[in-house]
Amino acid sequence: MDRVVVRWIALFWLTAMAEGLQVTVPDKKKVAMLFQPTVLRCHFSTSSHQPAVVQWKFKSYCQDRMGESLGMSSLRAQSLSKRNLEWDPYLDCLDSRRTVRVVASKQGSTVTLGDFYRGREITIVHDADLQIGKLMWGDSGLYYCIITTPDDLEGKNEDFVELLVLE
Repeated sequence: MDRVVVRWIALFWLTAMAEGLQVTVPDKKKVAMLFQPTVLRCHFSTSSHQPAVVQWKFKSYCQDRMGESLGMSSLRAQSLSKRNLEWDPYLDCLDSRRTVRVVASKQGSTVTLGDFYRGREITIVHDADLQIGKLMWGDSGLYYCIITTPDDLEGKNEDFVELLVLE
């Protein structure tokens, strides 16, 4: 009987360790209105018993997306993305060719805003959702939810949502 219990415990432990950290953003694209509040959702599961550090990063578009949202995308971007269906000219470029900045981080119950976002109504609620009190023009872009745990290094530790702010 004891061997059976030990095997079940070992199997459960191995299964938990194999899954590792999993981060998902349920909405891949969100459209919101200027000066209105929004929440960007992020869910994660981990086998760690240590508290997770949550970080949200902003990455600007590689090209201006407003023209496309109004039906005026460039012919060059259309032809390039038709040739390579996996490549998106607005999302896929090196970080050195766009603006990248930390929006907010949460460790325990302490939320720290990035320098650019200080003074704005922004926080991390629930486990890892980013709440923005009033959207501004420059908020359109990609938002990465990044989860770090000290003892769960396997799996997928980030996911992103595209936010498009309209007037």
